[in-house]
Amino acid sequence: MFCQQYTLKECIEKGKQNNVIIKLAEQSLETREKLLRSNKNNGLPKVDLLGGYNYIGEPIKINLQQVKDGIVEGSANQSVYSANAAYQELTGNQLSQPVKDVIYQTSKDIISAVYPNYNPAITKQSYFLAGIAVRQPIYLGGKLNAAKELSKQQVESGKANLGSSQDLTAYNISLNYIQLMYLNSMIKKQEEIVRSLVDNEKYAQSLLKAELIPPYLKNWSNITKLQGETNLKNLKLEKENALLTLKDLMGISLDGSLEINEDLNEYIEVPNFSSTEKNADLKLLLSKKKEAETTHNITRSLSKPNIFAIGNLQFFRNDLPLITPPWLVGVEMQWTLFDPERRSRNLASASLIKEADLLIDQKQKSVNLATKISENKLISFKEQNETFDAARKQTYTTTEMVRKRMENSLSSVKDVNDALQFQYEAEKLYYTSLVAYQTVIVTYFYITGNIENITNYIP
Repeated sequence: MFCQQYTLKECIEKGKQNNVIIKLAEQSLETREKLLRSNKNNGLPKVDLLGGYNYIGEPIKINLQQVKDGIVEGSANQSVYSANAAYQELTGNQLSQPVKDVIYQTSKDIISAVYPNYNPAITKQSYFLAGIAVRQPIYLGGKLNAAKELSKQQVESGKANLGSSQDLTAYNISLNYIQLMYLNSMIKKQEEIVRSLVDNEKYAQSLLKAELIPPYLKNWSNITKLQGETNLKNLKLEKENALLTLKDLMGISLDGSLEINEDLNEYIEVPNFSSTEKNADLKLLLSKKKEAETTHNITRSLSKPNIFAIGNLQFFRNDLPLITPPWLVGVEMQWTLFDPERRSRNLASASLIKEADLLIDQKQKSVNLATKISENKLISFKEQNETFDAARKQTYTTTEMVRKRMENSLSSVKDVNDALQFQYEAEKLYYTSLVAYQTVIVTYFYITGNIENITNYIP
């Protein structure tokens, strides 16, 4: 079965394409970019098509009874005035007061008699209405610009979050890749040990046949060989589990083909130390601070008035209860004069900025501390690795000497097995120190925001 071979760089690129965390960050960024594009249109007028059907409980009526006394009184006085004016025009004299009183009372009685004793309806109970309403912002106290700026900052935060997710994914993939290289190296060394144990067991069998060693020594060599084979199987199972974890980080199917055959790089080089300005978490926090500052500006702008140009055109207005003009234009102002929560909102938004400053300061200190510790560990692990390398090479000589002594009957089969076990432990210490060193390198590049540089040290 063909298995796809991947370098560390290829694993990281594959992870950036398929990892679920990165896809979520990309989707979040895409959403923020769409919101930014939509906010750019906030300054355009808002046009609504309004329409509706209305049914009132009873027709609108004119309350004639409420104004009856005034109408009757006014009409009677008007009759007196008209009669007096006509009489004066003909005779040059005014009507006498008794005549005026008779005219007044007669007119009042007649009008009262014919005045309606009900309130007439003036409209239907249902009507349709439709039109277009336009609302154009003129001045909003800086709210629109602040909202656009907030959207821009949210996009920048989305980019920083995506970068942080990519760096974290690359970091985890690198650590897992180092673990696989360690297992590859240990599997090869264990296979060499197992071959030596098999040879040693065969040699012990020949000595037993020649009655040169007791049976228990032969049994001991067999048990040691089985232990070596078991250790080899365990290492291979660990590699399978590590491959599954790497597949998950790369976002590929767990049933997909993947093989990592690289061994640990034994060439130790301390990288050039750099600053922490590119740290992804710091970038994200700085972006969040700018968001908090923009939010504070928006909160402060809420205390300023809003001014709109408005317009309304009604093109379907049949059976209206009142006849109104078909269109209107004007200017509208909205100004919140009292809001009991305004001060608390301002204080809360200002507090968010202070909180962001504290988080940035805390993160900067922790990054600086972690960077310095990593730099010291790189130097320390390099020296430690050189010591372990010299020790494991010495075990080769020791094992070979013990084997020759056994062939000359100066040492036992068990002595050779013990020497091989000691050699394996020395190899394990050496490769463990290599893993520790390369892990610190990966961590250092991750902290300083240069995780892509790890591929210069790991194939």
